[in-house]
Amino acid sequence: MARYFLKLFGRLLLTLAVVSTAVFFLIRLTPGGPAVAMLGQDASPDAVARLNEKLGLTDPVFLQYWKFLTQLAQGDLGESLTNGLSVSGTILSVLPHTLELAIAALIIGKLVGITLGIVEAVWKDRSPDVIGRIMSLVGLSFPSFFVAVLLVLFIALPLGLPTNGVAPFVELGSNLQRLLLPALAMGIVSAAYTSRVTRSLMVEIIGENHVRTARAKGVREGRVLVRHVLQPGSLPLVPIAGISFITLVGDAVLIETVFARPGLGSLMVNAMQARDYTTVQGCIIVVTTVIVLVNAAVDAFYHVLDPRTKTA
Repeated sequence: MARYFLKLFGRLLLTLAVVSTAVFFLIRLTPGGPAVAMLGQDASPDAVARLNEKLGLTDPVFLQYWKFLTQLAQGDLGESLTNGLSVSGTILSVLPHTLELAIAALIIGKLVGITLGIVEAVWKDRSPDVIGRIMSLVGLSFPSFFVAVLLVLFIALPLGLPTNGVAPFVELGSNLQRLLLPALAMGIVSAAYTSRVTRSLMVEIIGENHVRTARAKGVREGRVLVRHVLQPGSLPLVPIAGISFITLVGDAVLIETVFARPGLGSLMVNAMQARDYTTVQGCIIVVTTVIVLVNAAVDAFYHVLDPRTKTA
């Protein structure tokens, strides 16, 4: 077991190192630069050159890379090229809002999706199953940002619900009001995918011999469903939940823009528009770290639940 977790930790560090290096060099290949973005397209070449020198962008790229690595090893993502603020501090101030949104959407998606999938499987080829599959297909047909716009037009505006910003975590009522619609927009799409996967798993398990045997012995249907169907079928849903969370973190970029939430997605979009290299690379590194950590946690959790799994 210890050897497995050491290998997992090694793969985690290697992935972060490769991604960090790729992000550093690829961002600097983009046309334009922060000086042009800050001074405008009509700025003189001398003014652009002076600002690039002030920002440290005239140093050799490998010297910039070495400085980046030494700072990263200390947990320092540098300073913003546009406002001089600490990138680490700025990201830490908005990251909780993004994680809060992704976790809320994950809870909605899993609760609704798993429940709907179980109902479809139990009532296979009957009205609840047909209606559920149609709902899942509709949910998968629309991207989350389109669902967000529909929720704003047909729910938020008629009911007078807030459609922008966030509230402090201590103000629970106001916070939930501003969190509900963004999380629902992302959770609907996640629920549609989860319900289809859950239905397939449950239908397959219901058709297995041990379920037929339990029913033939006169075991109550509720006990058959819980003991012989849901318990064996819950294990494959663990990695699916991890994948869903990673997808939701990516979807948060668009949803935060629609609802004007000050999260990691909004920060990244604004930094891209300003060609703020350090903030963009910091955001990408943090998102990658979250994704890698979630994958590692799911992999480890699945390995603990089912020790028969082996690493490749």
